Amino acid sequence: MLTIPQLKKSVEDFYRESINWSPIQKGITRIDTPFLDRHNDAIILYAINQPNGLIRLTDGGYIFDDLESDGIYLSRSKHRMKILKEQLNGYSVKLDNENHELFIITSLNDYPVKQNLLIQAMLFTNDMFMLSNKKISSIFISEVANFFESKNIRVTDGPNIIGRSGMIHHYDFSIPGIREIPEKLIRTMNSANNEYYAKSIAMDKRQTQDVRPNTDFYTIINDEDSIDDNIINLFNSEGIIPVPFSKRNDYVEQLAK
Repeated sequence: MLTIPQLKKSVEDFYRESINWSPIQKGITRIDTPFLDRHNDAIILYAINQPNGLIRLTDGGYIFDDLESDGIYLSRSKHRMKILKEQLNGYSVKLDNENHELFIITSLNDYPVKQNLLIQAMLFTNDMFMLSNKKISSIFISEVANFFESKNIRVTDGPNIIGRSGMIHHYDFSIPGIREIPEKLIRTMNSANNEYYAKSIAMDKRQTQDVRPNTDFYTIINDEDSIDDNIINLFNSEGIIPVPFSKRNDYVEQLAK
């Protein structure tokens, strides 16, 4: 039986061994995290001191800059910006309209939880819009929502689950269970080859399953490009059901239970 001190020590060890804090200038700290982006580079955050003992955690505009380097200019589309802000709300993350930073304001007590939410939001946003210009006419998460609606599948949007370590893990959709029918927690994955986002989904599932034992986990994958076999193997090994979007109708009965 795990004890509370053991759980606390696990979180403390993770932060001590995997996250590096370094001062940049007075009141600003750079935070190198163990989470990797699609370039296999560490996700970097910045903590900026605010009045009244608050902290502004920000990506420094990295996500927008990275997408623009691939020719994806989110700010030029009101539709894309609207969807982005709606999704960021689920992570309690805001967007600075002027410098395009993803940020979150937190107290010192809430700092670990809010940092985790910002990292999740960064990984999600990068995957959500990692499209070529030819594919930018639609947003994948909207297509998934439309599919659920068209099949009368009773989903709710964006639940946040407190995992075993006390961190909050965001899911895109939830389908409630009843009696012997398990709850279903669903993530979406826009890029079929984004191995690092897949690993993030798997990590969230591990943290969630102990506190939601009667739950099935799904990831719906945009398979316009072929899905990396390593990602399918990862999800299968972690007990996550991968659903290629092209085969979504094969899963309607399973999801609609």
